[in-house]
Amino acid sequence: MIVYRRIVKWLGRILLATVFLAPLTATAMATDKSIEKKPLHIRGIKGHDDRVRVDITAAPWKMIGRLNNNGSFCTGILVGPSEVVTAAHCFWDKQRQKWAVPSGFHFVLGYEKGLYEAQTEIVSYSLVSGPPLMRGGKKPPLADDWALVTLKVPLGQTYGYIRPVPFDAARIKQPRPGATFLQAGYSKDIPHILTSDMDCDLLGVQKTGVGKEPVILHRCDATNGDSGSPILMRDGHRYSLIGIHVATVTRPEEQDIGIAVSVDNFRRKLAVNQ
Repeated sequence: MIVYRRIVKWLGRILLATVFLAPLTATAMATDKSIEKKPLHIRGIKGHDDRVRVDITAAPWKMIGRLNNNGSFCTGILVGPSEVVTAAHCFWDKQRQKWAVPSGFHFVLGYEKGLYEAQTEIVSYSLVSGPPLMRGGKKPPLADDWALVTLKVPLGQTYGYIRPVPFDAARIKQPRPGATFLQAGYSKDIPHILTSDMDCDLLGVQKTGVGKEPVILHRCDATNGDSGSPILMRDGHRYSLIGIHVATVTRPEEQDIGIAVSVDNFRRKLAVNQ
């Protein structure tokens, strides 16, 4: 896998990278009728749409949930008995330009078409710098776009959780024969079903600053609502958490590139919290 030098420039143009909380709506985006038979293009879908429905009662899908907040949502995954990791910008109040209070959020497991297996309130969340400042603050850069969430009810004790392991860039560059990478989340255009891109390409890793863990460049089909969704490596029946999707970089006349925060960005802090 080759990471082109141009990607560095694209990452530098951070204004081109967009991260959203997806509005909660069952209405799919409409096709542009101005050109007959024009294919529907959704930002973050990289070429052919490879998302498929998954069995939310089986692992690891049952560990992935939707983080709901007043009509908007992101995706998160259980990484401990009471801990979920998701994208930090899911808690950023864009209109008020400050961090949202945790009490307005709910984490829902096994959600599909209005039904769910379990749900709980959010007690707190922690950013790279620690607990958020309810007054002031700013949206984090890509490498720091992660948050560890503490749940009121320890859903991980019942439904299981995935333990983050040290990130190994070599596994991306030279994965074991038969190993594949995948992503799963609740997308804006398919908000009521958990879907997965079951075999997607990871392009490599890219440093974003001195002392920062690298971000992962990928071509998994992830769009609005998928923020915080896990990037997993499947090796036989074993799944490993590689990182979480946080953004999409648009490239004119070329396929979009997904950005994921590597597991090492939050793994150590999770170990301290537990």
